[in-house]
Parts: sequence; C-alpha cells; structure tokens
Amino acid sequence: MVTIVITGDNHLNLYNQKLGSKLAERRARIGKAWNQTIEYAIENKADIYINTGDLFDQLSPRNPPRASVINGYRRLREAGISSYIVAGNHEVPSSERDGLSPHALLRGAGLAHVFENRTDFDQKIETRDGVTISIAGMSYNKNLAPKDDPIEDKTIPAGADLNIAILHYSIEDIAPPIWEEPRIQKSSIERNQQIQLYAMGHIHEHLSTMIGDSHVVYPGGTEHYDFGECGKSTGFIVAEYTDGELSIEYVPVESQPMNQLKLHMSLLKHDKLTESILAEQKNASHPDGLLQLVLEGALPFKKYTEIDFTEINRQGINENYYFEYIDRIKPTGEDLDFTTTEGLNPRKRLEETALKAIEGSTGEDQKLWQQAMQYAVEYYQKERDA
Repeated sequence: MVTIVITGDNHLNLYNQKLGSKLAERRARIGKAWNQTIEYAIENKADIYINTGDLFDQLSPRNPPRASVINGYRRLREAGISSYIVAGNHEVPSSERDGLSPHALLRGAGLAHVFENRTDFDQKIETRDGVTISIAGMSYNKNLAPKDDPIEDKTIPAGADLNIAILHYSIEDIAPPIWEEPRIQKSSIERNQQIQLYAMGHIHEHLSTMIGDSHVVYPGGTEHYDFGECGKSTGFIVAEYTDGELSIEYVPVESQPMNQLKLHMSLLKHDKLTESILAEQKNASHPDGLLQLVLEGALPFKKYTEIDFTEINRQGINENYYFEYIDRIKPTGEDLDFTTTEGLNPRKRLEETALKAIEGSTGEDQKLWQQAMQYAVEYYQKERDA
C-alpha cells in the first residue's frame, strides 16, 4: 500500500493589515493548522507528501515561516517521506528575472522535489512497496491570459503503476475560477487519462470528483483565508493506493472560528435598529472568533443617523478575537422635509444688484449704471452660451 498526504493553499505568512496587533497570533494559528499535515504524515507513516501550491502567501515570506517550513520538511525526510511541491499564484515569480519561488530553499536543502517549471511538466519516478510512482508537476504561470488552458495540447508524463499530476489551477465546470484567470478544460484532463490522480491547488474548498477514470482532488485550505470562506471546511487529503485501486479520504482540520453576519435593513426593527443589530451580533460572536458584520439595504436617512455605530463596534471588539463591520446601507430621502427654492439664478442676481444701483443714483451716474448693467448682462449671456 502507498499512502499519500495532499495539502495546499496553506498561506503561511498571511498578510492582512486590518488585523493590526493580532496579525502575529493569527499567523501562528495558520502555521499550527498547516503543521497538522506534517504530524499526520509522520504518525501514519505516509510514503509521499504533496503540496499543491500557495504554501506561502507571498513570494518573499518572513524568516519565521521559512524556518518553520524547513523544520517540517526536515522531519518528513527523517521519517523517510518523499516531498513534492509546486508554486502557486501567490508565491511564483512573474518571470525568471524575479528569481525563484520561496520553495527553492527546500530544493537547496534536499528536503523536497520542487517543480519550478511554469510552462511544462517535470517528472520524478520512485518506487514504494514494489509500486512505481510517477509524479509530474508544473507551477502556476502568471503570464497566461484569462481562460487560457495551461495544459492544452500537453501530454502529462506517466509510465508508472501510479501516475500523479500536481497543478495549481481551476478546472472548467469542476472548480469555478476565482476571477478572470487561466483554467484547465475538462477535455485536457480527459485526454490525459493515463493520470490516475490529479492533486490540485488554488481553490480554497475541498472537492473530490472523477473525470473519466481520473481522480481529481482539491484539499482546500488548512485554515480560512478570508470571510468569503466562512462555512467551508478546512483540512487535507489522504490517498491510498492498494492493489491498483485508489481510495480518497478527507481529514478535517479544526480552524479558528470565522463568521460573516449579513443583516438587511428590511429584516430589522426600525424603531430599535441599534438594539436589533447588537442582539444579532451577540449571537454570532465568539471570544476566539473572527467576525465580519455587513449591514446592507435601503434605510431612511433619519433612521440611519440613529444607528449607534460606536456601540456596535465596541461590542464587536469586546466579544470577538477580531471584529470588523462593513457599511453598505443606502440612505434614502424618505421622511425628509425639503424647502422648495428657485435655486441659483446668476442672471437674476446680477440684474437685481444692478437695478438697486440704478435706483440709488441720478443723472449721469444713473446712465452709467444702466450702461454697465447692459454690458454685464450681455457678457454673462455670451459666456453662458459659449
């Protein structure tokens, strides 16, 4: 039997300036979640450890997460576990001029086989328990245009008992793209049916499906990346190959509580808006959790001004590890009293001022004021029509 641990999208060294003083602790929690994949692989005597990209959140991570990764991969090597990794979109350089991914340190230390090539597959073959295993990988290519298929017209190297491909892309109809970006067509996978297992990264959600006879698996993240991932599971995948058959198991990892609370103004009591918001917010809070409050919908301006945002923010901060709120309320003019006026009329004001001067003068002075008014009105009319 061959046991393979598959993880990815761990995003060590996450950068989020909103976290402020909590950033270091949040990073530590993210690192702890990733380390569970190392512990599992060692304790369960895995043969192969695969990372599908975005191990780091940045091209140039800080030294603490680098040191943690070196230590983790050293432990894997000492346990006799082979490691393989590709670079994801967060950590791959845009060009060779920008250097290599941060995974180069793993390759330099002999701790992992790093697939740095972004335009073609590299292949590594090894034997475990009498089973030959081909592992082919290709890193993310930032120079591809949206909707480009990175493996179009490519034949993925194989030739072993168990053939694996490691990639960091979305797949048509299987894993929707996050934005306008490159994506693999199903036809490209169907054309490469010699690959029994596609270990995929990039989509922060666990997915496991079949395309033809090929297993396609996304482990998803080991921690939530942002509030858009609330409610999604976090964990990694264990694949076992026995007597020519593959079995796939998802292993959950407990993540820091994260919740997004959306409140629409039409569903709240308008005579007790602040109280209603505070009650809903309290129910969604967790002392160790990250909470995002989103207020949305139309609301009369007078009612909007009655919301005590200071109290809402105070309660949110006090009852959660981290709190933020987003105001998407659209104030309306309903119930506002407007005074009707003639509005601004520059010509009328000019004429009124000139007439006062004319009425207050006599003789030649009056004629001069009349002539001045005529010139002024003609000049105003000319400029307005220009």
